Amino acid sequence: MPRSSIRQWRTLSALCRRFIPTQCRSYAFVTAPIGEELGLVLDDEHRTLRKRKHGKPLPLPPLLDPKVLSERGRWEQSKPKPRAGQITPFQKKLRESPYAYALASPVRQCRAVQHFLPSDLLVSLHASPHPETSEPWLIPLSLTTDSPKHLGPPYRFTLRHMVAEHLSRRTNWKGGIYPRISDELGKTASKLVWREDMPDLILSLLRRNLMPKLQWHIKQSGSRMVACHDPCSSELDPIDDVACVLYFDTLKTRADEIQPRVNEIVEHVEHWAGYYAEGLRDVLDPHRAIKATHLPPIWWKGPLVPRLRPRHRFPPLEFKTSIWRGRRVAVYGLHDMLGPEKVKELLEGTRFEGEKCVVLKSGYQSLRLQVHLMQLQAYLASLGP
Repeated sequence: MPRSSIRQWRTLSALCRRFIPTQCRSYAFVTAPIGEELGLVLDDEHRTLRKRKHGKPLPLPPLLDPKVLSERGRWEQSKPKPRAGQITPFQKKLRESPYAYALASPVRQCRAVQHFLPSDLLVSLHASPHPETSEPWLIPLSLTTDSPKHLGPPYRFTLRHMVAEHLSRRTNWKGGIYPRISDELGKTASKLVWREDMPDLILSLLRRNLMPKLQWHIKQSGSRMVACHDPCSSELDPIDDVACVLYFDTLKTRADEIQPRVNEIVEHVEHWAGYYAEGLRDVLDPHRAIKATHLPPIWWKGPLVPRLRPRHRFPPLEFKTSIWRGRRVAVYGLHDMLGPEKVKELLEGTRFEGEKCVVLKSGYQSLRLQVHLMQLQAYLASLGP
């Protein structure tokens, strides 16, 4: 085969791998039939045979043969569950870690960026019939019910406000609909509706799920929550088992207030840079010159013009933390996450009314609360200065 044909074939293969979306399916484990469920069988010395109307009996597959499974089970022993009194300090620390709890959730694919993430870092939408029109609407039912099972195939994406806004623009969300949802809905798949207020709806549900858990922990009279004057290390070091700090005031600075204006200026400059590159494409593009010797490669997107560095335009996210005995602990600004009215309602009439911040101690009871705090904080996270 000529070299040019090989090069064209490789180019075509790369394009197919890049633009053809992949589909991820999950299959449940099937239990092996036992007894009468096997049907008409014959017992051999080392295996089980299935009777046939015509022809000789055929052996059962090893995964369904009870004799093979029993012999294999003799050499396999499941690890016993640890008892409460035999848990090591590391196992106790791992059991009470909200990060380990979130990362241990089942891995699923984000339909917006095609990345695989733990389920606790994704939001799941399910098709639900509208009460008046009966048309299928995508609703975050997993945030409204405690048992999000048997709701049909979900539509998942990263738990970020900016991702929800991107999917809500025009019809970007339709690119994430995969065949399982269409097969489940049938003829009504073309009438699937995406709510216009989806970003705000998810935010309100996250806040509604967090409020009762916070109220329950704050109203408890035990020592699971301890008031402190400031989330600095000098105030936290005397306290044992610090999991996170709940700060009732805002954590934003003057730089956060001018950040929206900075984003507008950057977008304006980027717009004019692209306009300039498009208008002078014949001059700036070397592949359009008269003496051009080759076609543009696959990765070529157009002529290069001066732009802001991606690291400066899209800096990494920063979450507020504090130092406690040599390690970092999360600091959650409830004023920014819930709003001043919700914080006032949360503290009114409690023993922490008038306090600036409280320390939430680590423990299995506060594990789910910390996961909800992480989810709401991640959903509202934005690119800072």
